[in-house]
Amino acid sequence: MNGSEHKIMNRNLSLYIDLIFCFVLLPVMTMLLPVERWLSHHPFFVIMLALWLYAVYFITRKAVIPLIFVRKKYWAAVLIFLAMTVLTYFLSKYDLSPRGDNFFRFPPPRQRGGGFFRARMHEQAVWFLYFVVSVFSIAVGLLTQLYRQSAEKKEIEAEKNKAELALYKAQINPHFMFNTLNTLYGLVITKSDRAEPAFNRFISMMKYMYTNGVKDFIPLGEEAEYIGQYIELQKERLNEHTKVTFDHAADGENYRIAPMLLITFVENAFKYGVSSHVDTEITIRLTAYDGKIAFFVSNSVMKTGDGQGKEGIGITNCRKRLALLYPGKHELKISRPDGRFVVELTIDEKGESDETQFIESHSNR
Repeated sequence: MNGSEHKIMNRNLSLYIDLIFCFVLLPVMTMLLPVERWLSHHPFFVIMLALWLYAVYFITRKAVIPLIFVRKKYWAAVLIFLAMTVLTYFLSKYDLSPRGDNFFRFPPPRQRGGGFFRARMHEQAVWFLYFVVSVFSIAVGLLTQLYRQSAEKKEIEAEKNKAELALYKAQINPHFMFNTLNTLYGLVITKSDRAEPAFNRFISMMKYMYTNGVKDFIPLGEEAEYIGQYIELQKERLNEHTKVTFDHAADGENYRIAPMLLITFVENAFKYGVSSHVDTEITIRLTAYDGKIAFFVSNSVMKTGDGQGKEGIGITNCRKRLALLYPGKHELKISRPDGRFVVELTIDEKGESDETQFIESHSNR
């Protein structure tokens, strides 16, 4: 759910609560009092009381709570509460005696026949309704503010994740460019006949990076084609001592993945797993099944360094991108059995996390 959806839901929830209060809760509470008798003798008092209770609710929720939690103006909120309490005190002193000589009584007159107690009852009713409405509006205001702060925190976190992903993508491109240009340079200086098709593949890969590098997710088939072009380009500098196998069975229409997420593992395989005089083997498999994407890379270890002896910036960035894009929905295993370097990655592509949905929905803003 993105930020705008959170705001719309927050507004709708607030509207529903306001409607329930105005048309259900407050009428039910007032019906517990002798409203009919008051209406027959003092309709002005009943109308004034109802309007005042509605005013207390909306002033508390729309003004007092935001002053406390948004503007941090605590004294202003206290002054508003004091003013509402004073006005409620005046309203509670409204004269409901049979004669009704004065609108307000200071102090309440001495009356026979229980008039004093009737006066006290309506005063207690006014204060009771004021207290209940104030507490309810404060509770609603607090819940609204907590929901708003939670939505804003989630939005800020998602924006932070998006910025981090952009940084990791920017770090991928120089690494790829250096390795690929080094391969092309070797073909050019040796005046190889394979230089021209290699440049064509390189141009195709640059087009892929330009068009898809800014996207958050692409069809898996496009990523498989990109990896295949990279492998063919790397083969241009290999001899018969290195055997490369790339198997992929990925339906590009039904599965999606973050672009250039897997290429780092392929780059490391060619960087540390080839030799000009020793037989080596690189095996790469990319499959998709049951809503999951499975990626496997295995290569001989001919030299150690960042990426094979210890994790370098490429694999570290991949781990961070996976954590941001697929939290709790991926499993990455790296092992070194019998002098080989093995990467096994599984991504659950069925359901995307909230962070992923937010990042994707904001990618075109």
